[in-house]
Amino acid sequence: MKKKIIFLLIILSLIISCTTEKEKTTNPRYIITSPEVAEIVALIQGTEDIVGITTECDYPDDLRDIPKVGTFGKVDYEKIISLNPTLVLTSGLEQELLSFELQKLGIPTVQIYPSSIEEMIQAVRKIGVLIDKTERADIVADSLQTAVNLLMKLSIERLKDSNRIPGIYIEIYGNPIMSVSDSSFVGEVVRYAGGNNIFSSLPRDYSKIKPEEVIIADPDIIIITYPGMTASQIKDRKGWEVISACKNNRIFTVEDIDPDLILRASPRVVEGIMKLQKVLYE
Repeated sequence: MKKKIIFLLIILSLIISCTTEKEKTTNPRYIITSPEVAEIVALIQGTEDIVGITTECDYPDDLRDIPKVGTFGKVDYEKIISLNPTLVLTSGLEQELLSFELQKLGIPTVQIYPSSIEEMIQAVRKIGVLIDKTERADIVADSLQTAVNLLMKLSIERLKDSNRIPGIYIEIYGNPIMSVSDSSFVGEVVRYAGGNNIFSSLPRDYSKIKPEEVIIADPDIIIITYPGMTASQIKDRKGWEVISACKNNRIFTVEDIDPDLILRASPRVVEGIMKLQKVLYE
């Protein structure tokens, strides 16, 4: 199974590097305000038509020299207008107002906000249609679906060979302490990797939690997804020394796992699932 996944990832890399471009008859100009969407557009070879991005759109490296139109939470409308885009691709939640305002200005705008792995794969296809990269997008989407299915099968096989499912605690913010529910994108990534999210149910997908709740849940593994926090600082929290993850040095920070691999609803989630599987079962 593992050899099949490695082979599939090699095929994906060949797709990324070897697919040729069709000659263009128009000059599209895209502005992208979501890092997840920017990754998808780049993967289906639309980078050369991007004329503006937000500062969070930092992967792949080819995007970094593209003019910035602000940050995810605060864009410069005048800059967007000056770039004369033929299409702006935005996200959901706090960018809903942005989408509404751009549409009022007569700027073609489409919101892309995948909240699950399946929706992310569907987004690849949708974006392919929007930017006239349908063939390329379908190849990528099909490959991603195959990879995700194989990874899920691998998780099921490992669970059969294991006495118990490892409990995992994901901390996405430290002040206040916040974690994720099973219904969130990150919660789904944990499930696909074969882990047991200790906060399966929360008031919201991404919600504040009490430190003592983590102690009671006693996770086997702790993953920190924001910078500035070390394993030692986690262990030093009052009462946390009794948690299994702390006692067994099973704390992983951004130095160990790139948080974008599990936080972003992008094709790199395949790599994120593999990273988590390695943490959980190897």
